[in-house]
Amino acid sequence: MKRPVLVTVMGVIGVIGGIAQAVFGGVLFGLRNDQTFLADANIKSGSATAIAIACLIVGVLTVVFSLGLLGGNRVARGLLGISELAQAGLGVYGLMPLDASKRVSCIGGIVSALIVLYFVFGTDKAKAFFSQH
Repeated sequence: MKRPVLVTVMGVIGVIGGIAQAVFGGVLFGLRNDQTFLADANIKSGSATAIAIACLIVGVLTVVFSLGLLGGNRVARGLLGISELAQAGLGVYGLMPLDASKRVSCIGGIVSALIVLYFVFGTDKAKAFFSQH
C-alpha cells in the first residue's frame, strides 16, 4: 500500500517541528542564566534548564521517529505517539510558569501534537498502511 498523504504530511511536519523544538530548547538552554530573559519569562534558571533539556530531547526524538514514520515503521509510529504525548505534556507544563504572551507557543505545541496523533493513529488509511509494514 502506498503511504497515505496525511502520514507523509505528518512525517514532514514532525521532522520540521522536532527541529524547531530542538532549536527552541537550545536557545532556551543558552538563555538559562540570562537574568533579563528569566525576568521577562517569569521563570527561574532551574526551570528554564529543565524545560530546555526536555525540549532538546523531545525535539531530537521527534525527528528520529518522524523519519521512521515516513518509512512505515510501526515501532517508530508508537514511539512518535509517545513523543507527541510528551510534547503535549511539555506544552501543559510550559503553560504554568510562562506569562500570557508566551503561552501561545505552548498551546500551539499541544494542538500540533494532538493533530499528529489523530492523523497517524486515527485514520483508516494510516491504520491500513502501518498494518502492512
